Amino acid sequence: PGSKIIESKFSKIDISEIIDTKLFDFAKAEQSAGWIAELNKEEHTPETEEYGISSFVFRSKKPFHSDRFWSYVQNKFSSSIIRSKGLFWLDSRPEQAISWSQAGGSLRADSAGVWWCSMPFEKRTQYLSFIENQKTIESGWDKTFGDRKNEIVFIGQDMDQDQILSELNLCLLSDEELNTINLETGYEDEWPVPRAYAL
Repeated sequence: PGSKIIESKFSKIDISEIIDTKLFDFAKAEQSAGWIAELNKEEHTPETEEYGISSFVFRSKKPFHSDRFWSYVQNKFSSSIIRSKGLFWLDSRPEQAISWSQAGGSLRADSAGVWWCSMPFEKRTQYLSFIENQKTIESGWDKTFGDRKNEIVFIGQDMDQDQILSELNLCLLSDEELNTINLETGYEDEWPVPRAYAL
């Protein structure tokens, strides 16, 4: 309770604010009621049980419909989700991998580059990271979507996993919509992420 709180952006702070501050008092911490109570317990209750913390991973090869997913993020994103992180793709940007990072009320989506499948094979082999990871990349290869995927881990408190998964699945393109998508082109969308294009 007596900790000093330092606000930062992307962890940029004056190092003297956290190193050799001499603010920690072991004698005071040793007398903390919470500390003593936990030591005196016969058995430790895992935080997952005590606070209802759980996690799950949403996976899909199908792209998110850019408008429906944007609407979900803006209007339906569950407050029970404490942290989430991963990769996703949109029907409006078939070449682009987008990284997802959320903590509390803060969400950041950034370009993670392009999917390997959006490049000719000869171009892929020019990249050392592809050559080093070719077996791993190709192990998850889909004949329709290549290496494109949505893979986001969600960590939260008292989450309704079934509800969240249902809402995310509704943001994906339907089978009928997939018949109309062109994986070579895209269209303009509302996502405030710079576009990336395969070479």
